[in-house]
This record gives sequence, structure tokens and C-alpha cells, in this order.
Amino acid sequence: MALEQYQEFVDALEMLEEDMRFEYILDLAKKHKSDPFPEEYKDDAHLMHGCMSKVWIIHEGRDGRHWFRGNSDAAIVNGLVTMMTESFSGLTAEEIGGLSLDHVRRLNLGALTTQRQVGMMAMLKHIQTLAGVRS
Repeated sequence: MALEQYQEFVDALEMLEEDMRFEYILDLAKKHKSDPFPEEYKDDAHLMHGCMSKVWIIHEGRDGRHWFRGNSDAAIVNGLVTMMTESFSGLTAEEIGGLSLDHVRRLNLGALTTQRQVGMMAMLKHIQTLAGVRS
């Protein structure tokens, strides 16, 4: 399974003190702003449910692989969306189907509220649904 970007996030978060993880996630959100999310996709058709903040995710399948982009109306959540979409882009449907909630847990985001952790787990399920994976 090609999870290089995911592993980079896991390794980076593992090395950071808990209070620095928020800064890291906010830095991801700032980086994300340099490649703006298309406004026309901030609609109900691309809105993900299961998060308190608004989250939109775009999916594109090509050459047997799935690519995702996302955005949120909340800065910290935008960083989490960036982490999740970059981690799981480029995978096949079979690889995406092999992802579990343990992949979210391995990101070592213990400082996050339970609600944000639940939202990230919902995001994984949403990515699997977009890729056509039945759970």
C-alpha cells in the first residue's frame, strides 16, 4: 500500500510534543491556502457530514487511483482535511478499502477533542465511500 505521505504525517506528529501538534496542523492549513479550494465545490453536493465544521471534499478517479482535495470553514479542521486528503490520495479502491480507524488513530492526535477525532473517522469513511468502497 502506497502510504508515503501518510507515514510522513505519522512520523512528524510522533516527534512533536503534544502542544506543538496543533501548530503543525495549523501550518498544514496555511500551506493549503497557497492552493485555494475552488469555490464552486463549496456546495451541498460536496459537503461531508459527520463533522461539526463544514467540510467539502472533491474526488477524482483516474487510472485506477483516487485523488482527493478538501476544505473546511475552520482553520484547524482545514489542516486535518489536508492531512487526510493528502494521506489517502493516489491509492487504489482496494488500498482505500484496507484503511481502518487505526490509520486515523496512528496519526497520534491525542490533543484533539473527541469531536474532532470522530470527524476524522467520519472523513475516512467518506473518502472510502467516494472511492466506491463498501464498508
